[in-house]
Amino acid sequence: MITIDAMMVCLDLSDIDNKLVAFTRSICQNLPVKKVYFVHNIKSSELDEEFQETFGEVDLSKEVEASIAEIVAEEFTGGCDHEVLVSEEPNTEVMMADLVKRYGVKLTVLGKRMSNKSTGALGTKLLRILPCSVLVMPETASFNIARVLTPIDFSDASVNALRLSKSLSDQLNIHLEIMHVYKLPTQFFPIISEEKAIRKAEEVVSGKFKELQKRHREIADVPYKLIRAAGKSTAERICLQLRKGKFDLLVLGLKGNNPIPSLNLGSVPTTIYNMDINTPLWLVYSEKAIK
Repeated sequence: MITIDAMMVCLDLSDIDNKLVAFTRSICQNLPVKKVYFVHNIKSSELDEEFQETFGEVDLSKEVEASIAEIVAEEFTGGCDHEVLVSEEPNTEVMMADLVKRYGVKLTVLGKRMSNKSTGALGTKLLRILPCSVLVMPETASFNIARVLTPIDFSDASVNALRLSKSLSDQLNIHLEIMHVYKLPTQFFPIISEEKAIRKAEEVVSGKFKELQKRHREIADVPYKLIRAAGKSTAERICLQLRKGKFDLLVLGLKGNNPIPSLNLGSVPTTIYNMDINTPLWLVYSEKAIK
């Protein structure tokens, strides 16, 4: 069963904040969440001299906190216990990582605008530094989640994501599907026929899935699809399947097993995060990976 003792919501004072707070309310109404922290960091060093001359000694933190509190009052009715936290630190990522550790945050909710509106640089930095799972809400996404897709590559990270997806499916009574993207060693064509190679590849992967079912009986009845990459990347195939199956949530496991921060997400989650998709993306770290 999924329970969230503490959840952090990152706000940036843009038009996506209202939707993000409303989405958080929807999460709290469907999952056991004990407390939510609505967070914003003011980079005072970036305030230009013109601002200082115009507004003088205004208490900016207090004004921002009041603005966020107003949004929360409008959009979070029926939510859970919550608190607004506004800080003035030079490094937003480090500040938020500290909050995750201080309050035992298990899940961070992060908004994402389309690439023509934002570079997504801060979001990418947060994904690399936050020691918790992250739920990314694109500005074009819907709150209504009825179908969940979980791609797996049989790694511990993807199996962890699958187990969370199954718990989510059971708790909310929603549809879950598993997919695996496989690639063929095309350098051996035409020595080995393509038809034979496809048959052999699917046989091997099906065997892996049967072994996975034996270890995790709870996923035995979950629908499963084998999809050939066929000239496209794994991330591209996943996004095509998202649209084709009209899924409302994508769950991916984060590796967390590389000591170099820039490499610990895995290439597929990083690529998909940087794509313009209309589906919420739940990037899952295991407790073991975080520790």
